[in-house]
Amino acid sequence: MAQKVLKTYIPAISMCFTVIILMAGIINLVTEERQNFFIVFSFEVAGYLTLTCILDELIGRFDYKTYLGHFLTETVFLYPITMFFAVRFKWIGINTISIVLCSAVYFLVMAANHLYFYYMEKSNAEEINRLLEAWRDKNV
Repeated sequence: MAQKVLKTYIPAISMCFTVIILMAGIINLVTEERQNFFIVFSFEVAGYLTLTCILDELIGRFDYKTYLGHFLTETVFLYPITMFFAVRFKWIGINTISIVLCSAVYFLVMAANHLYFYYMEKSNAEEINRLLEAWRDKNV
């Protein structure tokens, strides 16, 4: 059950939530005379996430000796971009508490996100190895 939640439900909920918010935003922008700030914020976040995915792909093309090396590189590289978006689009105020809290959330989310994908990849590798071993035992 835990594997199904991790592999199916979390990604499905995330994708559906994103599509629903973006579609609601498009409908709102087309049909409403005034702008809804939440919808504008949603599009800003979608743009930010798209940019981070593109940068993640570029960062991932380098050969890292460890997963930790990749994690640290990506975290350090994306941090200023995150802070730029947060300040530029007024997601946070420009004061010490806001910057510290935003930074703490950023590092916690990056760590949780990377741990999730690390364990998903590890689980997939273990499953492949188990299947290969079963196939080898059956055919030897």
